[in-house]
Amino acid sequence: MNGERLDGEMSEGELVDAFRHVSDAFEQTSETIGVRANNAINDMVRQRLLNRFTSEQAEGNAIYRLTPLGIGITDYYIRQREFSTLRLSMQLSIVAGELKSAADAAQEGGDEFHWHRNVYAPLKYSVAEIFDSIDLTQRIMDEQQQQVKDDIAQLLNKDWRAAISSCELLLSETSGTLRELQDTLEAAGDKLQANLLRIQDATMSHDDLHFVDKLVFDLQSKLDRIISWGQQSIDLWIGYDRHVHKFIRTAIDMDKNRVFAQRLRQSVQTYFDEPWALTYANADRLLDMRDEEMALRDDEVTGELPPDLEYEEFNEIREQLAAIIEEQLAIYKTRQKPLDLGLWCASIWRNTRARVISTWRVLLSIKRYVLA
Repeated sequence: MNGERLDGEMSEGELVDAFRHVSDAFEQTSETIGVRANNAINDMVRQRLLNRFTSEQAEGNAIYRLTPLGIGITDYYIRQREFSTLRLSMQLSIVAGELKSAADAAQEGGDEFHWHRNVYAPLKYSVAEIFDSIDLTQRIMDEQQQQVKDDIAQLLNKDWRAAISSCELLLSETSGTLRELQDTLEAAGDKLQANLLRIQDATMSHDDLHFVDKLVFDLQSKLDRIISWGQQSIDLWIGYDRHVHKFIRTAIDMDKNRVFAQRLRQSVQTYFDEPWALTYANADRLLDMRDEEMALRDDEVTGELPPDLEYEEFNEIREQLAAIIEEQLAIYKTRQKPLDLGLWCASIWRNTRARVISTWRVLLSIKRYVLA
């Protein structure tokens, strides 16, 4: 089937030749090619994919033309699957021109015929159809991504060591295609939205133009959805790309048979016969302001202290407190003499060498021992 439709009709012989190419591609027998081709042609006629025209002058030599259904199917598989940044740029350029003309006509104003012909018609039959075409292209690319994922899964399940280079190629090609199309969409998205807003502002003062306002709102939503899904699709693909690379790294780390080590030795041994280049990543380390091996030295941090401020471990102070409290409690037990907290504190301050200890900590310790 000629995707460009340069020929308006096809003879039966051309259809048989096309069927022969398909049969050879699927490695089918050529002995019954005529019968199978005739059956296939009759099936396509019954399915309303082809129209057959015969004449009495040329009996047995029919002429075939594609039906609208056949043209739609061929356009889908031939034209819509041409993922090209240039094609998308041309579509967006046409949309931008139509939107600008419609926005200018909306700001000029006019009667109902003017709005239908110069504003509504371009939006409905040109801009909306191109938006639908771009949306269909995105959905076809979604199918392509799923097919690439299936291909990568089959490669890794069969022979993942030999499939690493193929996986890298599939991942990079798909990532590049997604990024190019998304960059093209984002570059033109702001101008398209601006012209849609101009049309929307022009219809606000007209109550009888609700059909134009509704169409503009639908186009804005569709454009937002196209750009949003393009970015989301890239983010999802980046996550899948990382997942595949993580699997490959894990497989290399768990290489029990040392296959990669053996391949590396062979590559080094045969370097002069088959030169190769090594690409590696050596990212700079993050600057850490703290020395990991640094140890705290009292003499460098605090210097030498006078005897009155000499540091004393709190455990030693607790031992001194315990001895003083035990002595005072023994006096209370033998003489039944009331305890004098003031004398305790005075004794503590006289006998402890650390003068910087907090009074509340001393009192809490005394209370704990008294209650005990």
